[in-house]
Amino acid sequence: MTPEPPSKRLGIVRELMAAWGRHDIDGVMTAMHPDILWHYHVGSRPVVGVAAVEKFLERLSLHQLDLDWKLVRWAENEDCILLEGTDDYVNPAGHRVQAPYMGVFEFDASDRITAWRDYVDRAVMSIGEDGSPLPDYLQALVDRPAG
Repeated sequence: MTPEPPSKRLGIVRELMAAWGRHDIDGVMTAMHPDILWHYHVGSRPVVGVAAVEKFLERLSLHQLDLDWKLVRWAENEDCILLEGTDDYVNPAGHRVQAPYMGVFEFDASDRITAWRDYVDRAVMSIGEDGSPLPDYLQALVDRPAG
């Protein structure tokens, strides 16, 4: 069975990921609906609207240096893309931070992102934040090849 070609919306997400990898905040923002609702970490208050998201990304770009946001798997239906991958960056202290994550992007009819939710374990991120290595079972998740 031949896999389906990537969708337009997956292309938008990949472009957003590449833009963030370059810390190109304007490139990230081009995909956003003006009323975007972003849960940077599900469990924390959402960031609402493009101005607030842009401000948040500006602060985040000062913390997530040398960024590689890897996509491992995805699923798509109707107006939603689910992602599985790895956040991988160097923090200002020079420590490499790697964490498996899941993400959800919801789109409107004009292919603008209306909602974005990231599911990541902050305890896993804190391992790298202080310079400690990940346990083998987590490193195995991080080391999966990109899809």
